[in-house]
Amino acid sequence: MVNSKIRNGIILFMVLAAMLVTGCGGSQENVPPTETLTIYHAGSLTVPFDQLETAFEALHPGVDVLQESGGSATMISKSIAQEEAGENPPDIIASADYKLIPGRLYDKGYADWNIAFARNKMVLCYRDGAPEAQSIANGTRGWYDVLRNEAVSYGHSDPDSDPCGYRTLMVVQLAQKYYYDDAASFGQEIDSAAAGLYDVLIPGDSIERGRVGGTSDLRPGGSEEVVRQKSVDLIASIQSGDLDYAFEYRSVAVQHGLNFIELDDYINLSKANNELSGVEDFYQEAEVNLLKIPGPPPVYQVKRGNPIIYGITIPSNSQHSLRAAEFVIFLLSERGQEIIEGSGQPFLTPVPLCDHPENMPMPIKEGTP
Repeated sequence: MVNSKIRNGIILFMVLAAMLVTGCGGSQENVPPTETLTIYHAGSLTVPFDQLETAFEALHPGVDVLQESGGSATMISKSIAQEEAGENPPDIIASADYKLIPGRLYDKGYADWNIAFARNKMVLCYRDGAPEAQSIANGTRGWYDVLRNEAVSYGHSDPDSDPCGYRTLMVVQLAQKYYYDDAASFGQEIDSAAAGLYDVLIPGDSIERGRVGGTSDLRPGGSEEVVRQKSVDLIASIQSGDLDYAFEYRSVAVQHGLNFIELDDYINLSKANNELSGVEDFYQEAEVNLLKIPGPPPVYQVKRGNPIIYGITIPSNSQHSLRAAEFVIFLLSERGQEIIEGSGQPFLTPVPLCDHPENMPMPIKEGTP
């Protein structure tokens, strides 16, 4: 989980945030009518951030919030490319994996602090009338049994572009361990349908896995793996009936009214050790090779399983850092928390956490815009 040593600084930060939202800003400010605030964020944050935009602009009528969403890795890479081209970066970056921010921005000097603020979990969505969906829902069959042995299509996002994609690969690895390889240690009956599951559902070598898709001789039932750039791209296919199943975040399923199946806590990447003993250690047993530098030659980095936690930062070269600080403060306020949690993404408790509070912009540390 996130380092807990810096909780005290964030507690003070949250108190000041509440004071700011109620006592500062608002419709009385005289701000340039053309002032903009650019935010790059994970696609799974689209619904709550649309609501945050509306509420923030109501408090600051001279500000126009411009959002761009996509896979978190893609949005961070785009921000880096802009920096390296001498262009202005976005004013705010919000990632579905808080570890991507320090992992990709800190060593370049493009950011030096990161607030972890919300959680999520993986689920398996399905279209109306999907083959064997009711059998999964009522516990008659395991979801992996159906994806392995029935003529169904199942989708996930690209692991190099979107955290939901590499988390899907981790879910399958953990399911194989939980239901077959290590089943006895969890008090589970060994299920032969989970034997070699990772090779069966996500075939290929360490570089091909999860990027290619298609059918496989390992799945003689005829099921098809479908890969899209980001997880939200799969929603329309589920809603239209073109795709039978898709791995998504629970919040996305709730926001779009999708049918979904809850996955066990040992494989859905939602829990911490203090909630379920040893679960983070088990998550760490899953790993995926992710593209870090396109090259040539391409450079890959091992990513291990961890609880799903969202992070947000203001790039060091933000052109509107004061407004960005106000937005972050609003996000972490009681109203912002209501919006995020109302979209199915629980806030971290007891409070959001920052890895380097000493590096946060002065307006946030002092609580004044």
